[in-house]
Amino acid sequence: MKADLHVHTIHSDGVCYVGEIIELAKKRGLAAVAVTDHDVLQGALEAEKLSTQELKVIVGLELSTEYKGESVHILGYFKDGSGLEAFERFLAAQRKNRLKRAYKIRDRLAEHFNIDLDMGFAQEAASVTRGTIAREIISQGHPYTQEEIFEKMLGNGRAAYIPSTKMDPETGIRKIHEFGGLAVLAHPVLLKNSEPEEIIVFGIDGIEAIYPANTSGCEERFRRLASRHGLFITGGSDFHAPGDSQHGELAEFVLSGRDLEIFFERLGFD
Repeated sequence: MKADLHVHTIHSDGVCYVGEIIELAKKRGLAAVAVTDHDVLQGALEAEKLSTQELKVIVGLELSTEYKGESVHILGYFKDGSGLEAFERFLAAQRKNRLKRAYKIRDRLAEHFNIDLDMGFAQEAASVTRGTIAREIISQGHPYTQEEIFEKMLGNGRAAYIPSTKMDPETGIRKIHEFGGLAVLAHPVLLKNSEPEEIIVFGIDGIEAIYPANTSGCEERFRRLASRHGLFITGGSDFHAPGDSQHGELAEFVLSGRDLEIFFERLGFD
């Protein structure tokens, strides 16, 4: 039994519709999948309706916070979608901030890289992320790969980088708990300005120990960290699109065995 607990759809910066994610997850032998779009629950709630005994769908999201000048993402997982209407209203404010950021990034792209980005796409997307913007740069004919765009323009510390939110991790974790969810530190390997322990003290429940960007020894380090602090671990591909060099393929990085059983137990599944 295996699960991919970090997957994006068209409701944020993925390219696949929810139904496509479900079918692909079944084809690749997953027992469970979590839809975790950025600051939006719409895709996860849509996917939950397609949950079956064959494939359990977990309602999730990837919440944007900021700490020490960099984005810190917190994965939220919920037993089901009931009672999340108020949380979705809160997230709507987050998405407005993302939209404002997108226009600021547009200005910086023009100033520093002579990229005149048509922002029509921003009015259609539920949640505009840097990944969304990177794909639009490419689709609008500018000669860069997504990897180059993040390395030169949109990555932390680059000229067009702007954090998506001013919400701190402690507030984000508390918000997830308020609505009955479990809060997991996403991709700790990507932290540059802080250590995972600094986020753990804010009340985190788990750590994403299995992740595409991990290098040798990372998973073992995060497992030890989780054990030391009484946390569970998760794992996922962070799937956005087939062939995406920045992330994994669906079902390529998974949680399985006793790790998955512990996650289900903590979430309240039998």
